[in-house]
Amino acid sequence: MLLKSKIGMTFKASNLVTGRQLRAARVLAGLTQRTLGSALGVDERSIRFWERKHDRRPTNFRNAVRIEACLNKHGVVIFSSPTPGVRLDKNF
Repeated sequence: MLLKSKIGMTFKASNLVTGRQLRAARVLAGLTQRTLGSALGVDERSIRFWERKHDRRPTNFRNAVRIEACLNKHGVVIFSSPTPGVRLDKNF
């Protein structure tokens, strides 16, 4: 899904909607909190904090898009509908 900002820029909407989903995606990708944090340029404590949000949106939109892109590079597909979840990309 594409979203248009107030200033006319277009962004791809993130499918990352829960902390549990983030944890599942990270584990499925075979990443530790430290390695995911390093890949994103954040401290592993940020990953731990985001994962503790369980059923809530783990972080802001910009970080969610970055997280999703990083996990996609590791073969993980994140989806928000019909229910939030993750799966391995069959073409990976």
